[in-house]
Amino acid sequence: MFTESEFLFTAETTPNLSTDLARSAGKIDPLVGLADAINITDSPNCQTKLSSLLVAAEVKRKGLDVILQLTGRDRNRIAIESELLGALSIDVNKVLCLTGDQPAPDGPKAVNEYNGTGLIQLATHLSQGTISDGSAIDTPRPLYPGAADDLYQHQKNPEAITALMAKIALGARFVQTQYCFDIDVIRDYSDLLLRHQKPDDLKVLIGLGPLKSAKQADWMRKNLWGVNISDAIVERLENSAKPAQTGIEICQELITQIMTLPGIDGVHLMGPECERAAAKIISAFR
Repeated sequence: MFTESEFLFTAETTPNLSTDLARSAGKIDPLVGLADAINITDSPNCQTKLSSLLVAAEVKRKGLDVILQLTGRDRNRIAIESELLGALSIDVNKVLCLTGDQPAPDGPKAVNEYNGTGLIQLATHLSQGTISDGSAIDTPRPLYPGAADDLYQHQKNPEAITALMAKIALGARFVQTQYCFDIDVIRDYSDLLLRHQKPDDLKVLIGLGPLKSAKQADWMRKNLWGVNISDAIVERLENSAKPAQTGIEICQELITQIMTLPGIDGVHLMGPECERAAAKIISAFR
């Protein structure tokens, strides 16, 4: 599913609101030769962007593996299956299955025929050689669906692990978490996964990101689902003469500790326009 790295590094990119395909795909150039895969977002925050599948094709041409984000917010079953077949046709075989950010009441109409769990089940079915109505796929290929998770939900709700294990039972082959900058919470998550007999072939990636400023960190923790950033980190950024560099150092310090935890297979680096900073973070380990 992934290359045989001892510890995986994936990074995120968001296509532009543009018809310039080369420019959107070119944002990941600093990560060539460093990242194990590039995660391409699917119009996050209900904002129209260039097709993630088109960008994925260009990223593949640069020699990088791709994780395609796919939300159920904007597509019905036919559109979802068509998108997945398109991904497989260009050798993109990993898809992060998400419900998707929901629009405001006066925003665009959402479809929501499938949530993230339903998408995992649909992708698993398609990977077995048929679409959901039973029609056989000509030249089927394996597809590896992934699930999102929020470490802090497991701190609040003991039943949250049941939902995650259900996604794994439905076919999730990797897990990508929301941001977590607290090593104690990550350590608890590692222990939780081991207690629930995490499958050996399930890859778990902890979400991190190069925070650029205290203002950005504070906005993210107040406005983005599943994002928790401690007061100590915000204060460290606020007191730094070079906050962007400090944000990189915070990630590198956490990764050094995460690499020692059993059951954790890598990190996913994300954030707005974070490609160059992500490359700097990964280069410290490769």
